[in-house]
Amino acid sequence: MEWKEDKEFNREHIILEALGGKGDKDICLNVCTSCNSSLGTRVDASLLNQSITKYMRYKFKIRGKNGIPNPFKGIEVKYADTSIVGELKVDKEGKINGFRAKHQVLECNKEKLIVGPRKGFASYVNSKLNENGMNPVTEKELLENRIDFNEHKIPHVEFVEFPEEMRSQYLLYAFPTMLKMAYEYCFITFGEKYLKNPIAMNIRDFLIKYDYKKDTEYCSPTIASLMWISEEERKISLKMYIDNDNIWVQIVLWGMILANICMLEEVFEDEMKIDSGLSVEM
Repeated sequence: MEWKEDKEFNREHIILEALGGKGDKDICLNVCTSCNSSLGTRVDASLLNQSITKYMRYKFKIRGKNGIPNPFKGIEVKYADTSIVGELKVDKEGKINGFRAKHQVLECNKEKLIVGPRKGFASYVNSKLNENGMNPVTEKELLENRIDFNEHKIPHVEFVEFPEEMRSQYLLYAFPTMLKMAYEYCFITFGEKYLKNPIAMNIRDFLIKYDYKKDTEYCSPTIASLMWISEEERKISLKMYIDNDNIWVQIVLWGMILANICMLEEVFEDEMKIDSGLSVEM
């Protein structure tokens, strides 16, 4: 048996801080620091690294250690009413502050439209002119006539619709993190005796082995249902309830994802502790 010093343990929010978790009510004490770090890399990241999570954090301005994430990375959008495509830039406060155009050569009104980097723009344009059999242009002329995207129309987002394929993938990657939150919720509710329960042991074994980068498919260690309910709101909640002598945890993420997870196949004597629930409203 390996013994660890007190300094090797810390406190953790059950509702992840990166999802808006705060306050003292949802704190799980005495969490092994190295185990917590491993779970963060293998389990929590399965939810946090998804584009939908990043968008919800952007929408509700939920800060993490590195600020509010840019959910638009890798997503091409059009610049105004042109054929130019690129990527939106978002600052650490969650404000769209620019447009990074994709380097490209386009046909525009039977002319060549060259979109290139700000640094070395003149040499880039002339290299593309040369590739297309056209004469080079002086650097002065190019710089005087270029358009800087950061000084013109900055696109804004009015509405985002998640395609069905993205929703299905999100349910797959969200569940392990939701299961971890439900497990920690039961632990702070019932104490150490919960750890000896067969379902708790199955969940713990699953979380120890799960790695979202490798496990694109998995078998749930307990009975669970997961569905998309599409009612976006500024709230994440966990609540316990009893059904047929089983204890379940219901988790709702931003009013979009609803999970019902069976956490215990018997009711402890102190079952009356389960009626308060946890929630965070950003």
